[in-house]
Amino acid sequence: MTVVERAVDAATADLIEATARAAESVDGVAPLGEQPLRALRTAGDGARHLLGIDEDDRVVAYAQLAGSGSDATAELVVHPDHRRRGIGGELVRAVLEREPAAAIWAHGDLPAARALAEGAGLRRTRELLMMRRRPTTGPALPELRPPRGVETGTLVEAVSEGGTRWPGMEARDEFLRVNNAAFSWHPEQGGWSREQLDDRLAVDWVDLGAVFLAVDTTGERPRLAGFHWTKTVAQPGEPIEGEVYVVAVDPDDQGRGLGGLLTALGLEHLEGTVGAESVVLYVEGDNHAAIRTYDRLGFEVAHRDVTYTSP
Repeated sequence: MTVVERAVDAATADLIEATARAAESVDGVAPLGEQPLRALRTAGDGARHLLGIDEDDRVVAYAQLAGSGSDATAELVVHPDHRRRGIGGELVRAVLEREPAAAIWAHGDLPAARALAEGAGLRRTRELLMMRRRPTTGPALPELRPPRGVETGTLVEAVSEGGTRWPGMEARDEFLRVNNAAFSWHPEQGGWSREQLDDRLAVDWVDLGAVFLAVDTTGERPRLAGFHWTKTVAQPGEPIEGEVYVVAVDPDDQGRGLGGLLTALGLEHLEGTVGAESVVLYVEGDNHAAIRTYDRLGFEVAHRDVTYTSP
């Protein structure tokens, strides 16, 4: 097999997506995340595409490299029909030749990925938990009581979005401020630009009426204290699944109970209004405060994604 780096056209993107689907059907876990899949068909986002080409000139493996230096990350997939031939190791070496500090994702923390990492001399550096709650078996949601001076509502209700609430607050600027303050440490969620936020809010699945806000109204102008961005996944013929997509609280508002309030507000929407049979979320394995909040709401760990990095 030969690893080549080149731009991805529509036909090649089709092949990569088919490889990812084949891997998911065997492993039970999607090998590529939402952003890498979007990058297959989005020019100019800086992603680098490494294709594993066999002797018949077929794409049998793929790795995507994003960022540079200590911020570099990679995700990879090998078609199930071409495994156990050293192809995964070749992709890892190709990634590290280009970005020696890259963090390589292993979705699901599968035994094969652990063996590949061990064989390549990589060390485990990050853990991302997927947690799930089912309303039929989870505890009842707590009563929604905002602290004094805080109002709750949705992004679509803000005056700056064409609604009638919170005049004087530019909701997206505040949203961006809180996001970047809450996730200043996060390699993917932090450091967004206004353009990035607008792009993400324009994705077809986003419902601005399902983005919940906690707004502090005690000052001269309304100020965003936190938000809960929810997501609904509805595949034909499959049960509806909700997702706690992002929960963020302004660091200056920590300790006011807003994280639990916003999470419960979104769950009430997903489980009640939408009718989701389960709700999932992703949280860093070392974010113990958030995990305690989710434990109390009845979330349980469903699986783990990890990163491996060269020492």
